[in-house]
Amino acid sequence: VESARVSRSSSPPHRRPISTPSFWAQPGVAKPPLELPIAGLRASAAGPMEDPSNDEVIAELVHRIQLHVMPRRIRCREFFNDFDPLRCGRCTMPQLAKALNTIGVGMTEQEVDTLAEHYTDHGPRATKPQVVNYYRFCADVDNIFSSEEEQDNMKSMMMTSSPGSTVMSTFRPNSVEDEDRFYHVLHRVATLCKARGVLLKPLYTDLDRAAIPMPSRQNPRRGGKVTRQQFIRTWPFKKEMSPDDLELLCDRYSTKGGDIHFMALHNEVSEVLGDPEQPFPTSPLHLRADGTRWSHQDLPVVKKIMSKVVEKRVRLKEHFQDFDPLRKGFCTPGQVKTVITIMGLGKDIDKYDFETILSMYMQDDGLFDYRSFCDDVDKAFTVPNLERDPLARIDMPDATTTAPARRNTMRLSDAKTAKARKIEEKIRTFVRKRRTEMKPMFQDFDRAERGYVTRSQFVRIMSMMQFDLDEKAIDLLAGIYCDFGNHNDFNYKTFLRSIDPPAGDVEVAMMQMTSPFVPWSPKPYFNSRGRVIPRSASAPMLPC
Repeated sequence: VESARVSRSSSPPHRRPISTPSFWAQPGVAKPPLELPIAGLRASAAGPMEDPSNDEVIAELVHRIQLHVMPRRIRCREFFNDFDPLRCGRCTMPQLAKALNTIGVGMTEQEVDTLAEHYTDHGPRATKPQVVNYYRFCADVDNIFSSEEEQDNMKSMMMTSSPGSTVMSTFRPNSVEDEDRFYHVLHRVATLCKARGVLLKPLYTDLDRAAIPMPSRQNPRRGGKVTRQQFIRTWPFKKEMSPDDLELLCDRYSTKGGDIHFMALHNEVSEVLGDPEQPFPTSPLHLRADGTRWSHQDLPVVKKIMSKVVEKRVRLKEHFQDFDPLRKGFCTPGQVKTVITIMGLGKDIDKYDFETILSMYMQDDGLFDYRSFCDDVDKAFTVPNLERDPLARIDMPDATTTAPARRNTMRLSDAKTAKARKIEEKIRTFVRKRRTEMKPMFQDFDRAERGYVTRSQFVRIMSMMQFDLDEKAIDLLAGIYCDFGNHNDFNYKTFLRSIDPPAGDVEVAMMQMTSPFVPWSPKPYFNSRGRVIPRSASAPMLPC
């Protein structure tokens, strides 16, 4: 005993056996049968399973699990986490059977043994009995979620024909001996359904989806199945089809329990029928090609953004710096789009303009140089390096700075512009002779005081003034004063300034009324360059 203790204690740890023999491996001890309750567990009447190394058998078993997992959006790995607290990726064979039972897959004991032997690891790190690699098993099953081809093959097993449904059935129609005769019968059923307006699904709804318990419902509610007698009794085409054809349909869509899966028949008949929607008259909108050239098409996108920034008085750099904590001056294209959306400039910039901005300021590494972009836009407020030129004068942003973005006029030829000026001269002469006040008429149609009226309203106002214009004259005037980017909004304020301009003194008085108060101050003694202003220039009324 002492020598055994010494030899046992002196053996290095890496030479100790990595696993102990199981109790069931001892001679004379018989292995008991698996006692776990597996869903749908039943003895296989076909005898022993095929060789586990056969890939076709494993592929068939995995496909059965995929048919159950895919419509229910089940991830198998979650059912193994409780059996593997250390996350080594392996479990025992009973734990594999228990996980499959929890998932709801009906498999026999021999099928579970086949899967366990296929996914068993034989490496040095695999310690019995935890040798089943469920990581590989879950990866093979989850391949169905990334394969669009397999998902398309499952669409014929959908429980309902609604477009957005993802509920599928694991039922697969049985194969029949005479396939040609079956498809002939199926096309006959589809033709009868189309000619008489019959839908197979609602015929069996009372037997399948009644909200109250019924003695006649012998299948699960919303299971898509009825008994054979219920299917034959409710069949709508008994006179048109022979009993042999009806039996052929029953054999095709019969389940293992002897019921008839009417939803599978309904889905296949719907595929043969095609689109069930009835044709109806439509009047689609066909827009005419607009060959008009607008001023925004020639306006640089940076100039457009500059005008909008001045108009809204927004600051660009602070929004970009939220995505650049290290202040490197670069960000991603997606962040540029986010900043433009936050500032409310997305509706003024289309996709082509956005791509133009990216191409102008994109670096070789795929980042956007927002610092240079902000410097170019901020030139509307100030001039860079102004301290180097002390005598330079800059103008504050005014209406002319934001006009390129606020006005989108049409590009007319010189001939059309000359014709439009002649029409304006006629209207101007008419207004001066009649002493007509035009502005109140336009204000009656412009309740929101936008400064715009529609094109039809402009024609009505001219008719009220008894000055009729033909369609060509209206098109010429609209080409000049429709400056909102469309052919409908007519800028009547600009039109009135051209047709009926106010007098000089009236314009000065209006400017003084709208301008801030400026108190009287004596004339300066020095000019802007620091020189004394001559006496004749500073006080011309005094004698020299």
